[in-house]
Amino acid sequence: MVANDFSQSMVPRYFSLQDKESARLVRNLIKDPSKFISEVNLRIGIIILRVTYGYYVESADDPFLTTPLLAMANFGKATQPGNFLVDFVPALKHIPRWMPGAGFLKTAEEMHKVMWSATWNNYEWCKNNLKTGKTLMPNLCGTFIQEAGENITEDDELKLGWAASSVMGGGLDTNVSSVMTFWAAMILNPQIQAKAQAELDSVVGKDRLPTISDRPRLPYIRSIMAEVFRMGPSIPLGIPHAVSEDDVYEGYHIPKGAFILPNVWHMLHDPEVYPDPMEFKPERFNGSESEMKKATDLVFGFGRRVCPGMHFAEGTLFAIIATTLATCHILPGLDEHGKEVLPKFAYTPGTITFLEPFPMRLKARSPDAISLLENVPSDVE
Repeated sequence: MVANDFSQSMVPRYFSLQDKESARLVRNLIKDPSKFISEVNLRIGIIILRVTYGYYVESADDPFLTTPLLAMANFGKATQPGNFLVDFVPALKHIPRWMPGAGFLKTAEEMHKVMWSATWNNYEWCKNNLKTGKTLMPNLCGTFIQEAGENITEDDELKLGWAASSVMGGGLDTNVSSVMTFWAAMILNPQIQAKAQAELDSVVGKDRLPTISDRPRLPYIRSIMAEVFRMGPSIPLGIPHAVSEDDVYEGYHIPKGAFILPNVWHMLHDPEVYPDPMEFKPERFNGSESEMKKATDLVFGFGRRVCPGMHFAEGTLFAIIATTLATCHILPGLDEHGKEVLPKFAYTPGTITFLEPFPMRLKARSPDAISLLENVPSDVE
């Protein structure tokens, strides 16, 4: 369902949306870079809610956006290894709520309510507004509902609702994490900015904004994106999964039901594979698509559990990277004394990790660049 709607052949229909929202993001951050986290949340949220439910978010405090963000924060807490003893002693789920140590039951109940609201309020809005014309098409839920027509079953809707919710959950925080890594890397490596801008100027020119369709002709920009994924995988230990059957790996017996945590961070920072792994070096890929793919494949999961929205996510990040570099210089933020503050590659703990907050500035490369950003069509697609 999700894999088909966000397959490599289907995602181009969303390129225009991703390009426009990326331009709006950069335009707004030139004016006020202090709100860059909330602005990134908003623009990523606009893109994902539009393609999932046909809903256009108007503000950062829209419940259709804030509730999924809260659900994802809860998800990070719930899936972080060691946060809840019940994950390792399943029998604890049967203890009475009044017993000491049973607080996790109330926590789980509250998290479930938030997840339920984030999933079904958005889905019901999409479904109910298909006939009114408010639901913007195409989108994942709306397209499925229309094609199924009267033949849609309760089970179909249950699967569709949770599938759409997984798109929201998988795309919000992870994209924000990657964008933060990109900006920090550019602040710390102005020479990489300059090289990327030279490629953009040569290939795209300065009389228009880059688009996702330019991607095949921009190998250095693609290398920067791959290095962002490698340097700061947003889910460094992957998502815990239980083994479905007994297995043996390099002499180690892994019993059925055992939890597996893929150490994505180590794989992408192995010095035997990536020399100087803590240095941001797009050149390590040498424009090789196969080498870039090795890194990005690790970030998006494994086997049947690979992220079905990977092609869509790559498009969003590419659009943000290319648009920012084509129009701006990415500079360190300033402290209260006017002194530059450099970011550090220190990530928060959790299932989904983020760089520790840092200030930044975007300085337009020219008045023409500002004009290009200001003239992005305001229509809602």
